[in-house]
Amino acid sequence: MSDYVEIQKAWCLFSFSLGCWTLLTLLLSRRGERRGRLTMAAFVALLMLPPLHAYLSLARGGAPLPWLEALRYQLTWAWGPLMLISLRQALLLAPASARRTALHFLPLGLSFTGALNGANWLGEPSLVWLLLLQVLSYCGYCLWLLRRHKSKLQHLLQDHRNSSYYWLLYLALGLFAATCFDLMIYALIILGRLPPQALLQGSAMVLALYVNLIALFAVYQPEIFIRQTEGQNEEGLATPLSRPAENNIVTQAPLDAAMPAVRAVELSPTAARELSAQLQQIVLLHKPHQDEAMSLAKLAALLGVSSHQLSELLNLHLGSSFYDYLNELRYQEALQMLDSPGTPTLTVADIAYRAGFNNRNSFYKVFKDKTGLAPAEYRKSRRKQA
Repeated sequence: MSDYVEIQKAWCLFSFSLGCWTLLTLLLSRRGERRGRLTMAAFVALLMLPPLHAYLSLARGGAPLPWLEALRYQLTWAWGPLMLISLRQALLLAPASARRTALHFLPLGLSFTGALNGANWLGEPSLVWLLLLQVLSYCGYCLWLLRRHKSKLQHLLQDHRNSSYYWLLYLALGLFAATCFDLMIYALIILGRLPPQALLQGSAMVLALYVNLIALFAVYQPEIFIRQTEGQNEEGLATPLSRPAENNIVTQAPLDAAMPAVRAVELSPTAARELSAQLQQIVLLHKPHQDEAMSLAKLAALLGVSSHQLSELLNLHLGSSFYDYLNELRYQEALQMLDSPGTPTLTVADIAYRAGFNNRNSFYKVFKDKTGLAPAEYRKSRRKQA
């Protein structure tokens, strides 16, 4: 029996130590977006509590620390908010304010405070139903977000694998699994069927191991998760043996290329300048180059003109085509992120996704065509100049 206890203690200590290492990596690393790292760090820190609680209980002869025991059974209140934050970051949605974020975690603070004061909320079916309502609300809202941004989700899963935003989706999946498991445990408790401690501890540690691995993958982004197509070199650029279509800069023929040639100029120079200024405002407000479903007609609708007028503006007055214009916007945004001292942590894969490129290879192709350097080489040269 003592050997079994020692094995349990060793496993708990290993899980807690791995969590500490992952937490320090997330907090000290400069790779990836800071908000995403902090979200993962919060999840990792919470999942370090069950193995710490189990280890201290075993070391103290089964006597747990009261505050750790109280917090351990309140973690379910945090899974929904963390799942929502992870999804919003993965889909590049605007972050919520600090005040609104704090409100999301208010139920966790209240339940933890009540547990410290001796409240046994597991014995109150009404509070368990309230937790169920909270969990279902977050799950429903997250599913609505995924459905609303289905094209962006597919774009991330298919074309930007191994970016930190890609791994945030797996973090959200782990949170969903943790929520479902916790609800099953609470249902058993209400029915008077207390699950064995070994099951609770084992599941918590498996979840912690999963989250730690996801967090480390997001930071280091190992190349084994990138399926390189035949004919690509280490930089992700197509070799002369590959077909031009594999660069995947555009996924369809330019819409304005299929339109008949402009027979008469509809826009005067003054009207063209005004429309160009309005287009710049649309770019700043809506960032059409980040919309994977953007089309000439959709951009024209945002601008309040016809597709023919927008095509004339781009072709005759700006000297560009629709897709060349979008790729130029993407290139300029990527260039700002590479040059900005505030974003040295973003990896090349993250920049390609944030700038709106179809995939990492198209980012390499466009960037090298314009600068003669791969993005990583350009970043190194800029740092040497600084």
